[in-house]
Amino acid sequence: MKIGIIGVVLSGMLMVGCTTTTRDDAMMIPSIESKARSMEILRGDGSGVVRWDDVVADMASADVVLFGEMHGHSLGLAIAQELWIDLLSANPDAVLSMEFYERDQQLAIEDYFHDVTDRAKFEKAAGKNTGNNPAGHVAMIDAAKDAGRPMIAANAPRRYVTMARKQGYGKLDELSGLQRGMFELPMGDQEGGYKDRFMGLMAGMGGHSGEEIAEGMFRSQSVWDATMGDSVVDGLEMGSPVALVVGYFHVQFGNEQGGSGLIDQIRVRSDRDLKIVTIIPLARDAQALFLGSDEVLGEDGEVIAESEDSDLGIADYVVYVGAEEE
Repeated sequence: MKIGIIGVVLSGMLMVGCTTTTRDDAMMIPSIESKARSMEILRGDGSGVVRWDDVVADMASADVVLFGEMHGHSLGLAIAQELWIDLLSANPDAVLSMEFYERDQQLAIEDYFHDVTDRAKFEKAAGKNTGNNPAGHVAMIDAAKDAGRPMIAANAPRRYVTMARKQGYGKLDELSGLQRGMFELPMGDQEGGYKDRFMGLMAGMGGHSGEEIAEGMFRSQSVWDATMGDSVVDGLEMGSPVALVVGYFHVQFGNEQGGSGLIDQIRVRSDRDLKIVTIIPLARDAQALFLGSDEVLGEDGEVIAESEDSDLGIADYVVYVGAEEE
């Protein structure tokens, strides 16, 4: 507490000028976990707000839960963290899977989960640090460990993804069986809205604008999707739902074939119809589900600006978390 000059002169009889947070004030500031639990969750079909407990119940009855995230957004990560903790309570058979751990790091995970190593040694073995290991991920991993539930390193090591981009799938097929176990190649038709969105994104990135370069980048994306999809389906042998934490681009618009490369790869690899529940945080301010703006018309009725894309159908559940706070 900062005390004004009058308070000093009067030896504490009169205090003015409090300009910093007191200990009592600090205790009144909600934690990021409580803020996460207070956020409004919307149904992705535009039908309105849904209760937190109903979202947890829906996830608990699913085969697969996909936590689409904005990498590094602390509030978005905290929402996934708190939902995962409640999901573990609602369904103790849940399994955690993470995009941000690669298959050749699975041994480091097993050593940590079976107390062969401590957290510091685990993070060193897995190449994690404060810059690439956000608090939300740490909390989800430790919640799984404390509950005695497994964690799957879902992704392909980057060196094989780079090979797909630069040399094509054929070179990956030439590798040994041990190497082939580190990644999967995509199955089925890859055409559709997912590829269109990806190629459109690459076209807007200057140096990645060439069609050949964009096709190579899409091969990388497809190896990620195929490997994570395979990891999720394999994880169903250990329990369900398998909850995958992954960048939201992989997840969005996944209700139809071609909407999400990841969801397509999950479905094509399973021998049964899976219930897949998706949730995505978006960096818009709190609002009703964003349904897109109207077209902007000129004086003669011509369209001078197209309507913005809608969030309708982007996921089963949407949370508008605003921009990341500084």
